[in-house]
Amino acid sequence: MPEYQFADKGGKIVSVEYDKNNYFSAEQVLASLDSAFNRFPFPAYIEQVIDYDDVFHVTFPEGNDGIGDVFICAKGTTPGGRSGLKDEQRIQPKAKYLNYVYDRGEEGKKAIFLGVYNRDGETILCTWKVMASAAASIETPISKQIKITSIAKAMREGFVQQDKGKGEYACAFRPEFLYFYLRNCDWLHTGHVSELAEHTMPENFGATEDTVADKGFEEVNFYTGIKCKYPRNRIVFGAPGTGKSFRLKDDCRALLANTTGGYERVTFHPDYTFSQFVGAYKPVTDDEGNIRYDFVPGPFMRVYVKAIKSGRTDNPQPFILVVEEINRAKVAAVFGDVFQLLDRDALGVSEYEIEVAEDIKKYLAAELGGDPDNYCQIRIPDNMFIWASMNSADQGVFPMDTAFKRRWSFEYLGINENESKIRGSIMLGEDDIQVVEWNILRKAINERKAINEKLASEYRVNEDKLMGPFFLPKTIITTVSDTDDTIADTDLFLDTFKSKVIMYLYEDAAKQHKHKLFAGCPDTTKYSAVCEAFDKIGMRIFGEDFEERYYNPQKG
Repeated sequence: MPEYQFADKGGKIVSVEYDKNNYFSAEQVLASLDSAFNRFPFPAYIEQVIDYDDVFHVTFPEGNDGIGDVFICAKGTTPGGRSGLKDEQRIQPKAKYLNYVYDRGEEGKKAIFLGVYNRDGETILCTWKVMASAAASIETPISKQIKITSIAKAMREGFVQQDKGKGEYACAFRPEFLYFYLRNCDWLHTGHVSELAEHTMPENFGATEDTVADKGFEEVNFYTGIKCKYPRNRIVFGAPGTGKSFRLKDDCRALLANTTGGYERVTFHPDYTFSQFVGAYKPVTDDEGNIRYDFVPGPFMRVYVKAIKSGRTDNPQPFILVVEEINRAKVAAVFGDVFQLLDRDALGVSEYEIEVAEDIKKYLAAELGGDPDNYCQIRIPDNMFIWASMNSADQGVFPMDTAFKRRWSFEYLGINENESKIRGSIMLGEDDIQVVEWNILRKAINERKAINEKLASEYRVNEDKLMGPFFLPKTIITTVSDTDDTIADTDLFLDTFKSKVIMYLYEDAAKQHKHKLFAGCPDTTKYSAVCEAFDKIGMRIFGEDFEERYYNPQKG
């Protein structure tokens, strides 16, 4: 079979052999569309049009925010086309199906030309501008293509446009963005999404029967119109030292640049609880030394209140909750019913509200005004972001169930991510001095563990157990100057290398095979003996052949 490119559910492009018998049927397309329309804020009914295999009709029996009836020409995407290009996906419906939908558009209905991409249970919807076919035969297949890079980006970011040239855009997006697309498809294929600020929020969407006048408080505005390239719910994961926290910190700065928003950081641990995360009544001491019980908000509720307050202003700002080491706690227990709020609609607001306890109602009323009854149900607004880091290699982490994971966008940092930012060399060994660069040594150790045939078969070391460029903090490998790459504090580096790198390898990553990994040490039965050997012979603790077979090749 020929090789084609696919985008996996994490947004990574992979090359695989394509089985032409593995295609998405009309029934599967219908099921995917039905699932997407079930996310809408009002009921939708979809059916296949009789005698038109690839045409679907959508109606909204209880109203539709002005969308109207929708006619969709849709097929599952397949690789190739255009002389077998492997970096594209395409659909090929018959001309009669496309023209049927086009004619409905001419009659004032909503006409959509759509491809369904599915990989590992994850779906991306691809759309193109609907145009009538001039094919001589109504049975002629009509091809439309989209780059696999656009699909991969949509997996990661939710919604993207691909410039097709001549003022035409194709769109690729996750199913939760279908509502946004239908509200704006008249513009999305002829202009960039950044131009659609006035068209992205449906009128009265999310409003309740309880108005400001009825309740005497300032209505909560969940739809602030905040737009950004980052997902609302996001988990950055990778091996130790790949710069996950650094990436989140950098992105916080980028998102909050030129704003008055802010972020709060919390680190999960095995004993972390819902009460700590959201809030609970706790004894507090007043100014006079008297003890009373007050509701003490956790980081989630503090950031939530800030976002809601900002959403009521004329200039809403973004607020970010950063959760470090999210999988070191039992996330299902920590998030509790807040878990339901992580389902966001196309505009970044919780699709489903939750009922909250009396203590939270009273706290929100005190912070936001009004009566506790005004806050019986809450949703996460679109200006509140929840970002997290995760390292699956750590011991003592808790597994996440599928329902929890699917509510997040996952971003993987590779083992050598950002290595260009790392500099610094140092002299190792007393008996046989070597000038060693940390980044090269790190990669050589990774090679020694994972690539050598004999060791690979025994170690079976996954990438998330290897060491990233930032396994040692940048403060440890600070150089003398911009022009001198020598590590400034030799003693600090050596002490840290022993306490972090050697300890990690000895006690964790290569625990069962330390006598092979530290083949140059006369004694591998004690961690202290390995450290003593390192002081004397430097990197040769990894074996006599280490420098020639693993270190030198990394130097290029």
